[in-house]
Amino acid sequence: MFIKNLESLAKTPLRRDALLVAEAGLEAISPKKFLPREVRLVGELLLVKKDKIDLRKYRRIFVIGIGKAALDSAEYLEKILGPRVSGGAVIDTRSKKLKRIKSFLGTHPLPSAQNARATEEIMKIAKNAKKGDLIIAIISGGGSSLLFRPKGGSISSARRVFSRLLNSGADIEEMNTVRKHISDAHGGNLVRLANPASVLGLVFSDVPFDDPSLVASGPTFLDTTTKKDAQKVLSRYGINDIRLSETPKDRKIFSKTKNILLLRNADALHAMERKAQSLGYRTFVGQGFVRGEAAEVGEELLRGLKNDGEMVLYGGETLVCVTNKKGKGGRNMDVVLGGLKHLKEGQVLLSIASDGVDNIVDAAGALADRDTLRKATKSGLDPGEFLLSNNSYLFFRRAGGAIKCGKTGSNVSDLMLVAQKKSKNKR
Repeated sequence: MFIKNLESLAKTPLRRDALLVAEAGLEAISPKKFLPREVRLVGELLLVKKDKIDLRKYRRIFVIGIGKAALDSAEYLEKILGPRVSGGAVIDTRSKKLKRIKSFLGTHPLPSAQNARATEEIMKIAKNAKKGDLIIAIISGGGSSLLFRPKGGSISSARRVFSRLLNSGADIEEMNTVRKHISDAHGGNLVRLANPASVLGLVFSDVPFDDPSLVASGPTFLDTTTKKDAQKVLSRYGINDIRLSETPKDRKIFSKTKNILLLRNADALHAMERKAQSLGYRTFVGQGFVRGEAAEVGEELLRGLKNDGEMVLYGGETLVCVTNKKGKGGRNMDVVLGGLKHLKEGQVLLSIASDGVDNIVDAAGALADRDTLRKATKSGLDPGEFLLSNNSYLFFRRAGGAIKCGKTGSNVSDLMLVAQKKSKNKR
């Protein structure tokens, strides 16, 4: 069970159903659950979805990984490949001792000196690979800040830049465009270092439109953005004190690289849809990738509910402009808090981070209904005040509704749902 406080939150049948649907989404994207189905070793063939990789073609195999799905995925690859793995290194927000692959604990969402040291190890493996070697690269969300070594300037100056971008509400495309042109590990640079070895990228998408070149700032992809694009983003937010560099543009470098999209937000939504239908709901999956100011999104999601017994599912990643740096909250909690006053009787709103951490390790997100609002009103808690002070976590800690998961070992962006109670004759 990923949602640790499911039972205490499930005070009504509607709440329980919403939580069970969210749980189904988290279970569907767990590497421990889906990798055995999607990545298998049959003889000397590594089967990755519909692709077959003949391992007899390679002299040595190395496994590297970045992001929040790196550790569990590396452990699984090590298990099925056994002594075929000549070495490797992964950086994640969790760590554990593996048999053949070094595991590094990194910081997120801002880069750090320890991230840079782990990045050096990963880059060293890529640089030392030879013709006839295969590097299996696990690329997952969170990898942009975890795999990070500034090409010019210092870690502290890079942290200042990304902190300003985060607090200003920059979206993931803007953030990653800048990262590609500050760090010499992103934007195809990992492939540049590994050339002429072969690279197999296994990608867990947490980005809009499932553009895999955006995931973890595309370390195994030919970058289509330029230094000029990155400068435009920085200028948009009034930042001009960081050195930028160009990413490799020679297509020949990528001739021995194959990237496979393993997992995406839609995989979680499909699992949630199946669970909701099994519970008797008419389901709808919202079109597109939910974006926008978190405090405004909750109300917009609720507009999708029309009739009793409906559940509407959404995926995406909202933005928060931080005005109170001492505030405690996250974008998913802001989505629910922003929609709280617009909830009608018999409705529930839920939003969670698929990695289990909504900026606060102690919360993955929140759910709310009219009972939440009644409790808040009785306790003198004004949702608007808590939103303005970036304190959504404190609101839900007092009013109830914070969802606790801990780190899930995966990341496909956020999962959201709105549901309306079934009529009695359908219950």
